[in-house]
Amino acid sequence: MKAIADSTGQMPSGRIAPQESSESVNSAHLVEVAQRMACESQALTEAVISWQLITRPYLDGSRGIARWSGLSDKTVREIAGPVGGLSEFKFLWTRTRGHASATVEEREEMQLRFHSNTRIDYRSTSPKNLQASGPLGGALALREGEEKIMEGNAVVGARIGDRAREVLVNGMKTLATLTEMNTLTGPGQILTMLDPGLDIWAEVEEGNEVKTAVPPLGRRAWSLAVLCGLEDVVLSVSDIEALTGLSKRGVQALLARMAKADPVLVRKVRKGRTFEYGIYWASPFRRDGDWWDNCFDRDLIRKARAAKDRKVQEASARRGTPAGCIAYRLSMANPKRAEYLAANPLPADADEVWRVFAEAGDEMALYEHLRAQEAEAGLIPNSPKNLVESKEAYSASTPQPRPAQDSLEAAVVSQEKLAEMRKRIIAGSLR
Repeated sequence: MKAIADSTGQMPSGRIAPQESSESVNSAHLVEVAQRMACESQALTEAVISWQLITRPYLDGSRGIARWSGLSDKTVREIAGPVGGLSEFKFLWTRTRGHASATVEEREEMQLRFHSNTRIDYRSTSPKNLQASGPLGGALALREGEEKIMEGNAVVGARIGDRAREVLVNGMKTLATLTEMNTLTGPGQILTMLDPGLDIWAEVEEGNEVKTAVPPLGRRAWSLAVLCGLEDVVLSVSDIEALTGLSKRGVQALLARMAKADPVLVRKVRKGRTFEYGIYWASPFRRDGDWWDNCFDRDLIRKARAAKDRKVQEASARRGTPAGCIAYRLSMANPKRAEYLAANPLPADADEVWRVFAEAGDEMALYEHLRAQEAEAGLIPNSPKNLVESKEAYSASTPQPRPAQDSLEAAVVSQEKLAEMRKRIIAGSLR
């Protein structure tokens, strides 16, 4: 598998084509995420991150996880639990929360793992109800998994109908076949289109000027697509309420948003005096569908996030240098600039050019000025040995004063004179 840059920002698009990934996917974990998402609809964001960690286990770093999950870096950090602990809804286990440092050796990336309810330790294990033979472990396993969903879903309760139950079971069957990101196969195409980082499933941020090829359907539409296994279904409003945990008004808003994005995606189906809704996921989302190229090849929102990440990383790397740190502290970008100047006032005899730069508060101008001064001063020796060698070389090239030639003879003569003087003094004292 090709290595990718997740939080380093080295890849402009921040993505890797599914064809390049030979990593096998644990479909049992995908089924478990869907089951638990149906049981706890409020844990949607944790389910999104878990889905990406299962399909792309190489992801780490808060920015990398955020970019691929269609979230902000702040959201990922708020959701992640303490080191060695679990998130609020226990979907995620935190191996490390990461550590920022100006020194590369001291930096540490955030590492999250999907926490399966069936695991003994934090290694990946398959849910018990999927270990028997068959697509979902046979009829018994289907019933067990089905009962687990129904019993644990406080939102659904007794209101779930037979049709919603059937949709869930069929959706789990489909998810159990998604074992690799290979777009040449039907299951691979489904797994590719269920990537929550694609534009179609994005929740567009306010003020985001990125214009996508397909209007985003949003995160709730992604959860409904996962529970349906991206298969065509016919459901009533109450069925969708039971599956997603939304209110009646929320379901109507979701259906209206989906119909506005593509009138063919959602159609009203009359049944007696009421209406039901046909949601045709399979037709547009498979490789021959109308949305395939737009959804798969044009992840503009993820690319925009990658570009923002790269700028943040470049600024962090620059501010980690001595020149960059000083420039930031004296710049208008620093919210504590006034406090720093009060504690570190410029000396009265400061260079006038430096004073002008500091008063302007332009971070990049300050940085370039300091870098130019560093280049003019030259490199600092790596060890004292270099200083000693430089001093010896200087001494060898500089004329040294010649020592007095008779210094040794003068020292000997003076000792003899001192002895004679001592004898005279003693003789004089005896008289």
